[in-house]
Amino acid sequence: MKYSIIFPLFSILLNSCIKEECQINGGYYEFEIPATLTPAKDTFQIGDTITIISSFSDEVYERKTDKYYKLENFRFYPELRIREISVSPANEAAVSNFEVLIDTATNFHRIDYSTGEVGYIGEYSYSNSRYELEYKLIPKASGFYHFSHLSVVFGLGENQSFEGKCSNLKDDAAVKLNDGADNNIELLHDSPDPHYNDWILQKPEDRFHKFGGYCFYVRG
Repeated sequence: MKYSIIFPLFSILLNSCIKEECQINGGYYEFEIPATLTPAKDTFQIGDTITIISSFSDEVYERKTDKYYKLENFRFYPELRIREISVSPANEAAVSNFEVLIDTATNFHRIDYSTGEVGYIGEYSYSNSRYELEYKLIPKASGFYHFSHLSVVFGLGENQSFEGKCSNLKDDAAVKLNDGADNNIELLHDSPDPHYNDWILQKPEDRFHKFGGYCFYVRG
């Protein structure tokens, strides 16, 4: 009986010791990373060039606190994923249908997961207080594709430090692609895979836009 009283009291005391600015919903920061995909079309031709650029200052905006934090040499772990969603289940290795052009000095490389999924993962170049990453995609096969440029810093569970950080909070990041445009999300209705034509559309901000989602066709 004693323990049932002591534990709730301990929890209340612990929470009261946490500063108000450290009591963030979900227990993690959500930094905002800008990126652009150009040209922003819904249909490309085989052989076209699609350019993705993510460039931003190390004064990074955090959505939950509505503040900017200086993140020096922060590891965001950007990742590229492309799925072919004209089939069900979707082809998770569809990045192989594209030629991926990356500067050889950039730490951004292909990764083949044991599940059969394929992506590109690495790091931003950090110099003169700026983060930079650029790569190009050249489609080699026709299809209907779901592209993502995301950050997997939360998934890797690494606890990084920066000025003003609350020690009880973890790090996460959301990619704001094309300055928050719809990025052809309505095309998800064309996919036969319920993960794309239903599940993602139930919470588009959390399941599509946060991960730098973009949909497009490639014609032969």
